[in-house]
Amino acid sequence: MVRLGAGLAAATLVWTGVTSSAQAAISDDDLRPLVIGGQPAEEGQYPWLVGIGSSGEGTPWERQSCGGSVITKTVVLTAAHCVEDAVDDPEGLVIFSGSVDLESDELVETAVTDLHLAHDYGEPVGSANDWALLLLDEPVDIDPIEVDVDPAEFETLEAVGWGQTGEGYPTVARWVELPFVDDEACSDAYPGAFDGQTMLCAGDLQNGGVDTCDGDSGGPLLAPDDKGRQILVGIVSWGDGCAEPGSPGVYAEVADFNGSMDDAIDGWADGE
Repeated sequence: MVRLGAGLAAATLVWTGVTSSAQAAISDDDLRPLVIGGQPAEEGQYPWLVGIGSSGEGTPWERQSCGGSVITKTVVLTAAHCVEDAVDDPEGLVIFSGSVDLESDELVETAVTDLHLAHDYGEPVGSANDWALLLLDEPVDIDPIEVDVDPAEFETLEAVGWGQTGEGYPTVARWVELPFVDDEACSDAYPGAFDGQTMLCAGDLQNGGVDTCDGDSGGPLLAPDDKGRQILVGIVSWGDGCAEPGSPGVYAEVADFNGSMDDAIDGWADGE
């Protein structure tokens, strides 16, 4: 299941993670618990975390549909499936930054002026290369997160977002620690759907109970470096259900497309 948010779920087709052609509309019955075992984020814990939503009327909580990460003062990284329908109208998107609480008075809304969708999104399998960049109308007063450049195996990862909790969508982002799942085990869990070159997995294979879910799409998967800093290694992409044993969450692997991402950012800087 592609992990869309409240604002997009009702009208969007989603991939079930079984085959590239298995699609169905999200209904209320599809919304499974998020971050079981997780907890609300504290202010300042994820300063580069943003919500992505539609411009127009309504509160940020009502308009937010996906997550993203500030990777430069004017660029946000998110999932391609979150914004692919906005390619012809990127100015219909905004980001919400400055707080983990979508009802906070400190929240800042910034317009999006352009969008770069991964050119090989959906190749070689349905949700491969699930990444996109948003160019902001003006710089945000946020220190960008450092992005992973080398593929690696990890022990424990961390994810954060405003996704479904089983009791609705929270206004305060929640975070959860996730065991790393190696490519072989993830391929066994999702035969024919998992691509180890462009994806990585995290979750408790045996017990389930910890995962990202609907509404967390585009948000970060994090790993600590040798200095204890949070490094962006993945983007919330898809999974079969949420927090189910044997069905880990699947994430776009940032190290795979880091060069293409830099090229796109350089193109914007050069006015292309």
